[in-house]
Amino acid sequence: MGYLTIKQFSEKWGISERRIINLCRENRINGAIKNGMVWMIPEDTVKPADKRSKIVQYINTEKRIAIININNEICKYLVPLLQQNGYVVDGFSNKNNKEITNIRTNKVDYKNIKELDKSLSKYYEGLIFIDIENITENKEKIIKLFAEKMNCSSSIILLNGIESSKEKIEQKISKELKENIGVRINAINIQTKIENKTLLNYEEIAEDVVYMITGFKNTTGISINTDGGAIEFQKNERTRNLSTGEFYKAINNYFKKLTKESYMWCASTMLEDEWTEEPLEMNFRVCNLEAANKGAKLERIFIFSKSKISEFKENKTLQIYMQSNIKTMFVDYDEILEQEPKLLKIVGDGWDGIDKDTLIVDLPENSKERGYISRNKKEITEAYNCFKKLKTYAKNLKEILK
Repeated sequence: MGYLTIKQFSEKWGISERRIINLCRENRINGAIKNGMVWMIPEDTVKPADKRSKIVQYINTEKRIAIININNEICKYLVPLLQQNGYVVDGFSNKNNKEITNIRTNKVDYKNIKELDKSLSKYYEGLIFIDIENITENKEKIIKLFAEKMNCSSSIILLNGIESSKEKIEQKISKELKENIGVRINAINIQTKIENKTLLNYEEIAEDVVYMITGFKNTTGISINTDGGAIEFQKNERTRNLSTGEFYKAINNYFKKLTKESYMWCASTMLEDEWTEEPLEMNFRVCNLEAANKGAKLERIFIFSKSKISEFKENKTLQIYMQSNIKTMFVDYDEILEQEPKLLKIVGDGWDGIDKDTLIVDLPENSKERGYISRNKKEITEAYNCFKKLKTYAKNLKEILK
């Protein structure tokens, strides 16, 4: 699938470029992405209908989703996926929770049934997605209350943590809801606790939710179990050593969370067989470039001997990095080995630091696993101080390889 520019779609649809930009900002053009300052739209995209038309109002009502009390991290991935599938997303947030990003939000207290009933002035004819993890009282009553506000073609999806999944609410009330109201209810059970000591792949959870919505339209009372790609941090604030697939999934998830305020500081030693063309490694480089294009500050130090300079002049990975917004630097391995060999010991096979709270560490090439992730403050501080020291030896990589 190719992409076209705003200007090309302006000519194709017969509307102004400004109007198309506004539609992109309102998330009304499925698949539209922003690359720096430029919007790109899939070439086969259909022109959005006028919101004022009766048919669009009908479609928007039929495909409206209310997201209630949801974990904010999951929502970041879930909302765009739902919108890509043509759903209109509204949000409700518990008064003690942060507001949901990118969608309209009403704060209500779900422990207060009267207040909840009052807040549901809008009649929902679509799907309600409820994260019930933080609703501690009257769960069944709250769910039934929402069901009564919906029409008989609608469904409710529950997001349950490992503890609340034992209640099997979707099984207990599915028959009653279907027979008395006509509403179906199903559940996604996350088989781990959402907490700081667990690294979850929220994108995977969001994909499971969309699969439940689109793949189980005519079922009720069922549940799907997912581990959410969970990786636990051990007592030393490190994950276990991760396999190649787990490692790349985890770090790509970190890269996607980077913002303009993020700072990545990275150091790696260059070996003859490093920087392969394998898909996982290629995708890792793409994530680097996308993060830099979003405005994140990325600095990378490449450590290799001067004798390798001629060899690395044609290195594709280095060429890509040098042409990006990533600040690339060279440090002479032999100079550090002579002056401060302890720095090489700290670098090991390399690591990527994120701000001052995460370190993504490569394991030696002969290891069975690929790497691990650390939140160990002592380890992160040592690596960061090492990086600052290496910068005192660093030279512009572009100048070295020109």
